[in-house]
Amino acid sequence: MADLDAGATGTMPSALLPDLIKPVVTHHLAGRKAEAAAAYAGILPLINYENRQCGLRACKTVMMEGGVIKSDAVRHPLEALHPATRAGLLDLAREAKPLALTWGK
Repeated sequence: MADLDAGATGTMPSALLPDLIKPVVTHHLAGRKAEAAAAYAGILPLINYENRQCGLRACKTVMMEGGVIKSDAVRHPLEALHPATRAGLLDLAREAKPLALTWGK
């Protein structure tokens, strides 16, 4: 939100939730800041978890869970997500309902 408030005209989300970040940008650009803030608040826990706990592994994990890809394997030096971290990510993703979680099913 701060970037949009500062004049950004778009965003570069991971492939984990582009369908969920689009309404934030659309509302903001249309001047509907309350709606943008509400949409952002709904996905912020997932964004923070992805950024702080998982990195790119979050997207791969959600896409695998959603049947979009067959493997969430990552290359060295990254390691697979810890099972508890993976479970936390998927709990947040199920709440947020990104398209990547259901697209391939």
